[in-house]
Amino acid sequence: MMVQNEFSAEQSLTEPLVSVVMPAYKCERYISKAIESVIQQTYTNWELIVINDDSPDSSAAIAQEYAKKNSRIRVIHQIPNAGCAEARNMGISHANGEYIAFIDSDDEWVATKLEKQIQLLKIQKAQIAYTSYDFIDENNTSIKKPFIVAAQTNYKKMLGRNELGCSTVIVEANLLQKYRFEKAYYHEDYVLWMKLLKIPVKAVGATEVLTHYRVISSSRSYDKKKAAKHRWIIYRKALHLSFYASVCAFIKYAVNAVKKHYLLN
Repeated sequence: MMVQNEFSAEQSLTEPLVSVVMPAYKCERYISKAIESVIQQTYTNWELIVINDDSPDSSAAIAQEYAKKNSRIRVIHQIPNAGCAEARNMGISHANGEYIAFIDSDDEWVATKLEKQIQLLKIQKAQIAYTSYDFIDENNTSIKKPFIVAAQTNYKKMLGRNELGCSTVIVEANLLQKYRFEKAYYHEDYVLWMKLLKIPVKAVGATEVLTHYRVISSSRSYDKKKAAKHRWIIYRKALHLSFYASVCAFIKYAVNAVKKHYLLN
C-alpha cells in the first residue's frame, strides 16, 4: 500500500477542505484502487470518510489499514447494513469540508480530478462540478468510449440526460445540510441532483475524463430495464412531473441511454 501526497500545510491555508465520501460494501477486490486514487490526488487538502456498510468481506479491514497510515482517512461503521444512500448520508454527517465529493468503492479518479474541479468551481462561481468519465471492467480493462459531459447543465436538461455520475460529483457542503440521498428511490443520486438543480444551483462540467467508472455485471446499474422502470417512477413520484412531461422526458432519457450504453461500444 502506497501513501503519497502527504498533507500540505501551505495548501490547507489557501484551499478549501474537500470531504470525500466512499460507501464500502463487498468491495474488497477494488477498494484499494479507489482509496489509492484519492491519496494520489494533486489537490491535497482532503479528508476521506469510508463508510463500512456492515460489509461481510474484508473491505473495512483494508480501509482501516489505510487509515492507520494516513490521518486524513477515517472509517465509520454503519451497522446494520442500510444501503449506499444511507451510507453516503452518514458520510455527509461526519464531513468537515467546505465541499463534499463522492466516490464509489469500485471506481477510480484521475490524479488531477479534485484540483481541476476546485479550479472550475472558482472560475465559474458554481456550486456543483462533475466530470466526464470512461468505463473499465472488473480487470481494469478499458471498455466502450468515454462519456463526455456537457460543460454546463440544469434541471431541464437533466430530465433527459444525466450528466452527473455520482463518483464524478463535488458539491458545496452547505447544500447537503437540507438535501440528502433518499433510499426510497432506485437512483437516489439522480433524485438528489435534480432537487439541487431545481433550487436552482449552478452545475458545471469538466469535459476531460477525470473518473474511471467500473462496470460490474452484478451491480444494480447493469440492469438497464430495471433502471428505465425506476426512472419513470422518479419522474412521476419524486419530481412530480405530469404524465405528458414524464413521457417527453422519458423519450429523451431512452434515446440518450441507448447512445451511452450501446452506441459508445
